[in-house]
Formats: sequence, C-alpha cells, structure tokens
Amino acid sequence: MSASPYFYVEKYNNKTEKWELQHPYVWDYNHTELVPADLFPYNGCHEMFGIIGAEGDTHNYPEMKGIKYYLPKDVCDEIRKDYDECTYEGWNGEKVVPNVRWFTYADMLIYLLQNPKVKNPDWYEDDECDEPKEIDNPVCALKERVDNFLEAFNPWSFWINEYSQIRIVYWVNY
Repeated sequence: MSASPYFYVEKYNNKTEKWELQHPYVWDYNHTELVPADLFPYNGCHEMFGIIGAEGDTHNYPEMKGIKYYLPKDVCDEIRKDYDECTYEGWNGEKVVPNVRWFTYADMLIYLLQNPKVKNPDWYEDDECDEPKEIDNPVCALKERVDNFLEAFNPWSFWINEYSQIRIVYWVNY
C-alpha cells in the first residue's frame, strides 16, 4: 500500500504574530505556475514514519518526545487548505480527517542529539550478516531537508536561534 506524506515547516513571525509556511517555490510539473516545494515527498521512509508516529511500529527505535497529536489552531492558511482537501466523508457518512502530528525543530534536534544512531532493522545476530549493527537515525533525512528549506527561505540563517519557533506539521494518507 502506498503512502502519501504531507510535510510542512512553519516559522513563527514575531512581528505579525502568525505562523508562516517556510517553503521555497518551484515550478509545477507543467511549468505553468510556482508552487511551494514539498518538504518531504518520499513515501518509502517507513522507519522515519514509525519514529515520528506517522505510521506503524515504533518499538524498534527510541521514542521521540514532544510530538503533538492535533492540527494547531493557529496553523498557516496553506496547511489548513491542504488539510481540508484531505478531509473526506467516510463510508458511513462520518467525517474522516488526517491524523495530524507536529513537533518543533528543538524537539527534533534534542532527539537527534540523544539518538544519532539507531539499531539497523536489517541487522541480524549471525556470523554472515554484512549489515552494520547501527545506522544513522532516519530522522536525520528530515532534519537535513528542513535545514535546506530554512536556509533557502532565510539565507542568512536568521532562524538559527529560534528552534522552538519552527515546527514541522505532518500527516500520512493511505
């Protein structure tokens, strides 16, 4: 079964007192308009999805603290629009909404500092295993992508000391 990830990075603007989407704009596939780039469009990252609670089993990895399980009331308009588009009427007439989660950049940074490596799910305790016992934490890929977006959107690194004012909002649809 394929998963469709929806990942966004927002930064709080102290002047406007609002959360703002921090996505650089790219041409759409038809080159007809500029659209926000996808923060994390990859659907094969089940280990990372498990760690951040977006899907599946998390017992193989250290728990990430600080994850909130709701759509923030003050979420930016772009995320609210995508959330509303992913909401639909279920087979019995009830409203089906995405399982939204979010955490701050600070939460992610603390987690990665405490858990830079995790157990390799492909490693087995036998003499013939060539796989390493530990691998880089899969959340590192998300952090690198967030860093790239923030750097592209704020090229002079004005976000570096505002880790708690940056949040990653996400859900995965199946």
